[in-house]
Amino acid sequence: MVENNETLDAGAYEIIKKRLSTQKETLTRKLNELNNARKEVFNSTNFVLKANQRITTENNCVARGIHALDNICIFGYNVHFGLRTEIKLEDVFSIYQYEDGQFIPQPLNLIEDPNFLNDYQNLYKYYRDSIFSKFRRTENYIYFIFQTSKNPEDLKAFKWLIKDGKLIYENDRSIHEVKTPIQFEFDWVKTNLEDRRLGKFPHISILDKVFIEALHGDITFKIEDNTDSGKGIYSEKVFNTDQQLDDAEYYYADLGNLIAIRIKPYQEDFRAYIFNLRTKEVVNIKSLNNSVVLLPDNQGVIFSNGYYLQNGSYKIFDSLLENVTFLKKVASPNGEDYLYVYCHVESNTYILMSYNIIQQVVETPIICNGFTIFKNGDLIYFRTEAEATRHHQVQIWDTPYATVFEEKEEKQDDPIYKVGNRQIVQAMAESQEVIQLINKEDSYEGLYEDIQKKTRSIIDSYFWINNPELNNIGESLQQIEEIANSAIDEFVKVQSQRKFAVEQVEHSNKKLVNLNFQINSTQIENLDQLVHQLAEARSLQGEVIDLKNVRYVNVDSVDKLLEELKNITANLSDKTIEYLLKDEA
Repeated sequence: MVENNETLDAGAYEIIKKRLSTQKETLTRKLNELNNARKEVFNSTNFVLKANQRITTENNCVARGIHALDNICIFGYNVHFGLRTEIKLEDVFSIYQYEDGQFIPQPLNLIEDPNFLNDYQNLYKYYRDSIFSKFRRTENYIYFIFQTSKNPEDLKAFKWLIKDGKLIYENDRSIHEVKTPIQFEFDWVKTNLEDRRLGKFPHISILDKVFIEALHGDITFKIEDNTDSGKGIYSEKVFNTDQQLDDAEYYYADLGNLIAIRIKPYQEDFRAYIFNLRTKEVVNIKSLNNSVVLLPDNQGVIFSNGYYLQNGSYKIFDSLLENVTFLKKVASPNGEDYLYVYCHVESNTYILMSYNIIQQVVETPIICNGFTIFKNGDLIYFRTEAEATRHHQVQIWDTPYATVFEEKEEKQDDPIYKVGNRQIVQAMAESQEVIQLINKEDSYEGLYEDIQKKTRSIIDSYFWINNPELNNIGESLQQIEEIANSAIDEFVKVQSQRKFAVEQVEHSNKKLVNLNFQINSTQIENLDQLVHQLAEARSLQGEVIDLKNVRYVNVDSVDKLLEELKNITANLSDKTIEYLLKDEA
């Protein structure tokens, strides 16, 4: 019994971690069961490919845009006109009825407004280089946008009012209404003289949480306000090696656990980073210079080639596109999914990223040259062909981005129905954050405090959380909160033990350095010197072997020390034998 208690005391922290992992698995199982039950009660659609289809046009053309209006879609393209003087409406637009995944050609009655036809003809009369560029939609209006010269910024927009499933033409003078949304959902704060910390290695203080210097040929991030040292957790070379601290510009945004940072070194473009307060990690993300959008419920940020979450998880997708603009966010009616749309204007390329707040991941981005979403949630997109063609391949995806969230009336008596889809989605998303925190290494600062706070917040926020008919996920959350609470005190002891282990290895390493120096700087004149060095080496070897019994010691570091000492003792033994074989020995 005594032996078992000693084992428990020695491995208390590991036992706590194991209990936490067990409860995490239980919570995960309960959430999956609740999610499956939710999908039975409420219509839930996944992001999956339904079909490949073709849209056929009368002329060979280059596809440029597509837009859905109820079950009708307008397809926009460009035909090579040659010497033709009259450009007809069907040379740029065609209309289709979308039915069961098929595109059925329709007459152009929807857009054959006399005033529009007149303005349309005048466009090609006065701007011979005009090409159709794109569709843009607001809540009540749709704009047909044309590029009027070789410059992609020279644009003209035809404005239509959408009313009762019909289009009512208004004018061709509305390009000023087609605006790009705000690219940053926060303000960048520029550092000032009060943020400078002077010393041997001066740096800029960002909220007294991270410290940055851009001198001596590199940018360095530090987590200690120490101007006596130039060492940090992350560094990058700069082009101008002679620049001083004030030669660079520094901007930041406080985003909770994340600090977004932009730095403009001397005579360079801006560089952009995210620093995570919990993981003490710095990631260079160039696309942050163009746009940053906040994810729902302060879960993190998303940008044109990836996302970064508050808990330190992030994903950067490969992308060759630069200067990409955020275009819009589409929220699904189920409150679970969000579609973020980005556009590379020069190449007319769109990047579609679908984010799920429960799983907290982004589906593989869709790269296309035109897309639209029908009211049933069907996403249609195409990639422009290298050459003009009559048959344009499109992909049809089933998505959760329908116009209306359809509920199953027959499930009205179900407890899940009574609570409501959004409430359950919200609680599941927050519970998923707890699971992701438990998956973190304990090097994550304040890990158990965050787990405790998050679980308590969920339990206090949802009245139904302990309902057995809704899987009683509150029971698992309560268990996790209690375990995390006990882990806080135990982890303090573990940190102390880990610090002691590191110090012991460093102490032995210093003794090894001194031994090496003594051996290399001593000229051997008698046998006693060799015997003394060999005795010191073997004594140190014994000390290092004992380090393996120190709790939380880095065994790899100890093995490296032992390997070096093994080589030293072998070398000294050989020297001793050589000395004894001499005639004068």
